[in-house]
Amino acid sequence: MELSIRRIIVHFLEKEAKTTTAKIDPSKELLKVDEFAETLVSELHESISSSPSLKNAAFKNDETNLFTNSLDEYLNSENDNTFITFSNSLSLLREKVEKESFAKGGYYLFCDYVINDNRFLSVVLLRKKSGINIIKEKEVFKLDSSENINIEKIAMAARLNHKIYSSSADDRNYLALITTQKDGEVSEYFKEWVLAEGLIKNAVNTDRFITILKSIGLPIDSEGNEIGRADFKRQVYDYVRTNKRGRANIYDISAHFYGEDSQSAIKDFADANDITLDPEFKVSTTKWKSLITIRASVEGIKIDIDYDKINDENVQVLEDRVVIHSKDLASLIAKKHQIAQTSND
Repeated sequence: MELSIRRIIVHFLEKEAKTTTAKIDPSKELLKVDEFAETLVSELHESISSSPSLKNAAFKNDETNLFTNSLDEYLNSENDNTFITFSNSLSLLREKVEKESFAKGGYYLFCDYVINDNRFLSVVLLRKKSGINIIKEKEVFKLDSSENINIEKIAMAARLNHKIYSSSADDRNYLALITTQKDGEVSEYFKEWVLAEGLIKNAVNTDRFITILKSIGLPIDSEGNEIGRADFKRQVYDYVRTNKRGRANIYDISAHFYGEDSQSAIKDFADANDITLDPEFKVSTTKWKSLITIRASVEGIKIDIDYDKINDENVQVLEDRVVIHSKDLASLIAKKHQIAQTSND
């Protein structure tokens, strides 16, 4: 993994829970880029990418604030001063957390970096007990490299994918948000600060996940045989419904069906096919049932129907007959019937 840090700075937002006052202890200069800083940013990037709470979003249309304005100013000029100005948009967040009694402060790390030829800008909230010792010397917060890195306590983060953000042809969400809140939702004051919207709805996540399940390579069973597509979809359906109480976690599902060494199988497939999908979401019950394939047979006739195809437009199940509305299927059956007749003659 090739990493290059362009600029990095740390500020401290001081606020205790159950209080309505907050203050910022800022750094006046950029943080020195050293081996420890590179290791930290690399692990923070990986932690955000693999977080089950990641939410794909974008900035609000036709609306700006101090955060987005100073970000765009920095991207237009790209110098140390405008980057520091961008990081000072933390003052807007301070105003918002003062209105939230239970909100807590911490160290806010702003970083502009390139990893594997892709540029990102990240803002990460690290709690005091994050396992990273941050000290202040003169007017600059510094990372104490004598401490072991433990980034399990990332509280919140926002990461901008610069390539997608700057492309007029790419309509994917370019903003990644994560949180460690128990309900898996991003704090409203944090979303308001970065002016985020367009979080993917559960129904959309479900649709996209179902699309993946219908085309991704099939897993292998315990006997070394490939699981059939219909069986695979049904097993995923049952696994999420029974074991996960209706929440789909693509890393967990990948590990369960493809093996612990392949827990990124679904994410890798989604990325390779430009499918934007949140790592974890609550499935839409109605759409989720489309994974079920209904199988029925009588002598000489077998039929497999996806649950969502039983409707007035596709397959009608009446009292004494089944009506399939499909010109393609009718044409295919007629063609094969004609071939069979010709071969018999």
